[in-house]
Amino acid sequence: MTKPRVGVVGLGGNGRAFVRGYAESDLCELAAVCDLNPDRTSAAVAEIDAAPIEFQDLDTMLSSADLDLLSVHTPDHLHAEPFIAGLQAGCHVLVEKPMGNTLEDLERMIAAARASDRKTLVGHILRFNPVYEQVHRLCAEGRLGQVFYLEADYFHGLKRQAAPERINPHIGGINWWLEHEKVIVGGGAHQFDLLRWYADSHAVEVTGYGNSIVFPEMKHPDCMCAIFKLASGAVAKVGAAYGVVGPRPEWLNLEVYGTEGTIRGGQFISGDHDNPTVQDLRVTYEGHPFAPEIEHFLRCIIEDTEPLVDAFEGANSAAATIVAAESVEAGGVPMEVPHFQR
Repeated sequence: MTKPRVGVVGLGGNGRAFVRGYAESDLCELAAVCDLNPDRTSAAVAEIDAAPIEFQDLDTMLSSADLDLLSVHTPDHLHAEPFIAGLQAGCHVLVEKPMGNTLEDLERMIAAARASDRKTLVGHILRFNPVYEQVHRLCAEGRLGQVFYLEADYFHGLKRQAAPERINPHIGGINWWLEHEKVIVGGGAHQFDLLRWYADSHAVEVTGYGNSIVFPEMKHPDCMCAIFKLASGAVAKVGAAYGVVGPRPEWLNLEVYGTEGTIRGGQFISGDHDNPTVQDLRVTYEGHPFAPEIEHFLRCIIEDTEPLVDAFEGANSAAATIVAAESVEAGGVPMEVPHFQR
């Protein structure tokens, strides 16, 4: 096929990064950008050596820009409508993680994906990071044996997100992040997606606890911890907190335990218990691998192959963390997790 024509909607930090990524790619044509704020569209275009058409209305862009791919980077709670509209307009759709912020949104998005023959990708960026890809390779090759316990944390100092300039008059005059962000969904979904990728499974039940001690400006608890029971029988733990003092933990505090080996502290430990073989997995990787993610999805469209994290994969990662947040706010009640199947 000819180079896919791409439109980007939502021009915050990640949206602008994807605008730059698509503009620099030889595999596509950046045809259009869209944001409710015209200052953002002009700023995004000023950063690149391209001249996409600027829109402030998604429906107009979809009806007039002749797009093959819609890239969705709106706030988390506003992912569903552009995702659905893009598929219904005949576009392949990339949507940021978390795929949705509520189970109701996920159900509507999955219904749209089932009704469409277009490809979807949910932006679980850590799957494209070589640091974490190598752990998956070890798990997939059976080097750890049967995985039985996993954990990782999203600990970050994000109190700057309460800044007054984040109030957005174009979406109701709110700071959407303070109003709608759920730490284990918006942050911890990164970690949970990795863990279930490594275990090759999905959550069936979750129990969560949390508090609002450090960052009470957030509507939802700013510290959450959840234990997930996976269909494989493995147990996974994810912690997420946004008021942390100090740098983020190395390797996300990632630990993976299998019957034949362990991943801990950036090392693969195998062999005899008292005299183990230790392989150092630590590599240096700066920033987010947006370019590999963009290239992957474009090649999936051009070569008609399956994306690494389609809507069903993305929905299963989001659903478990959404239910985890519900368990937290219900005081630690165990809750069943829905499973989205093709």
